[in-house]
Amino acid sequence: MSARSDQLAVIKYLHRRLSSGDTRYCTIATIKKNTGLENSNQYLLALTDDLESAGLVITRQAYQMSGGRLFQITATGYDAVEKGDIPIRVDSAAWTGRFELSEHQKSEIRRILKEMRVVIEKARLSNARTANAMALIESAEKLVETPDPLWPEIMRLLRSPTIAGVTGIAGLLMAFVQIVMAAAGS
Repeated sequence: MSARSDQLAVIKYLHRRLSSGDTRYCTIATIKKNTGLENSNQYLLALTDDLESAGLVITRQAYQMSGGRLFQITATGYDAVEKGDIPIRVDSAAWTGRFELSEHQKSEIRRILKEMRVVIEKARLSNARTANAMALIESAEKLVETPDPLWPEIMRLLRSPTIAGVTGIAGLLMAFVQIVMAAAGS
């Protein structure tokens, strides 16, 4: 099976699920069980990340599960399956997360993460939310410094609702994404 056919299996399963009236989000385990895909969870997360980037799937953090995510098809995804016109693209670099960033790009990412820290410190958040947001930024900073950073994992940390809901973060996150996407495209 190819990654594209695996993505089609996922999106078609989510379509069948919603068509049958099940509006609940589902887990990776549910997707595996109902599609017959036996790949690693990381592989399926990369596939669903691409589907989410295309606007076909929406994900939510599953707080009951350590690091778990929940999935559901979007209206765009539902319509695409109905019309038989599913614009799926597979970004194999996202599976490995290995992009070659220059030292200048890494220094820009470090600067953006520092700016995120400042925005969070100035935001009027509860102590717990501030601590959680700072821990996520700190984790991202540590991962950026590893010899071979896993950019999809770093992006998952930064897309956390704890950080994403803070006013002023969206623009910084977009600048971060642009740097990583430029590296992925080269």
